[in-house]
Amino acid sequence: MTVDEGTRWSIIASGEGANRISFLYYAKFRNPVIGDRVLLLNTSTADVKPEKTFDYILSREPGFRETFEKIKREKICIFGKSPSGAGNNWKVGENEAREDFDTIRRYIANLGIGGRDVIMGITTLGGGTGNGSLPYIMNRLKYGDVAVSPGENSYMAFGILPYDFEASQRFFNTVCGITRLLKFGEEGRQNADMLLLVDNSQVENILGITSDTREERYHRINQEIIKAISMMIAPGGRQARSTIDISDYYQLPSNIGTYHFTPCMSLGNDPEIFSIETALDTAINRPMVPVDPKTATMAYIIVVAPEKYIERGIFSQEELERITRDWAVKNLAGRRGGVLRYSSLVSSNEKDTLDVMILLGGFSLKGIISKCLQKYYDFKESLEVDRGHIEVADADDPRIRVRIRVEDIERIEERIKEYISITELKIKRAKKREIDLQAKLKEWGF
Repeated sequence: MTVDEGTRWSIIASGEGANRISFLYYAKFRNPVIGDRVLLLNTSTADVKPEKTFDYILSREPGFRETFEKIKREKICIFGKSPSGAGNNWKVGENEAREDFDTIRRYIANLGIGGRDVIMGITTLGGGTGNGSLPYIMNRLKYGDVAVSPGENSYMAFGILPYDFEASQRFFNTVCGITRLLKFGEEGRQNADMLLLVDNSQVENILGITSDTREERYHRINQEIIKAISMMIAPGGRQARSTIDISDYYQLPSNIGTYHFTPCMSLGNDPEIFSIETALDTAINRPMVPVDPKTATMAYIIVVAPEKYIERGIFSQEELERITRDWAVKNLAGRRGGVLRYSSLVSSNEKDTLDVMILLGGFSLKGIISKCLQKYYDFKESLEVDRGHIEVADADDPRIRVRIRVEDIERIEERIKEYISITELKIKRAKKREIDLQAKLKEWGF
């Protein structure tokens, strides 16, 4: 089903960082496929006052204040009982969502989500509210008794990694958040159908951000995330020469057990100067997380070009297929260029630029995990174990405390290790030598 036939997207953004992304989208970059189906979740009223979360955006764009008033009235859900929010404690965020899910559900119902719609969750992985609540909410919507359209909706998630210099608790949270977005619950079933990962430090380096203002740095990174979401949506519309439907994004990756991705983008290129090959080579060198592309087993390649260039035959879907086949062999895992490749050329009558995004998937998580692991253990080993539990307090607000079962942390570690093991096995298989075709033909009786 294409977008024009009814596939719609909704955004559920939990936590302060995700709220900023969603507000910026709603105020400036709204996509008709999403429209106003946006919900901002938080656990502390203080976090959604304009002078706090949205102050920087409103100072840059005073005209957004009217939009903020609408968001505040209709699109912000405060849940939980803690007057201090979740702090940096993901377990508090999860508990608050669990205990106050009826409140969250009422707001989600107001989004008007229907069968086959896409639900895109956004969270920063280093914090407490979103990182704690979003995996629980997604799992509950997907499998619970409140499933919007059981077995029909698709669940995507954007998880944003903290800066390299941030405190160890944030990397403890990050490992727990990635794992719980991949696998959740006692049974450890797949949670997000597709998990997209973004690293703040990586994107900042790609963009060459030198501003000393933290708010400006976040603002520019947030814009890149919004652009990635828009590029993901583009191949589902009528202007796509080859449709990438939402099921194309997740069905095969889910079936083979590796469903993490990261966007690599090269936007704003002059089509008189840039070829698709050049734009692809630029994009692959701009992954939003630290990754070795030669370990990637999957790629979705989306090219948006001015309509007049497509009508004149300068760009075509057939040529894009040839280009991306050769590109995959050169850049992805194995001699055949991974195990999965889709490409879509989309015409635009609104833009004069050549825009390319590669959704790189199934790659080795070594770059991400190695960044997190030292600080993960620094934090974990600082905690005291008491009768099978550890007590975690927020560094900035010691009133925010929660006890976590040691066995739950061990289960999280087991699940991420299992997922990494499956990922590495798929990479190894993609890289192994080709079969002896003559021997196999003989086996088949030829």
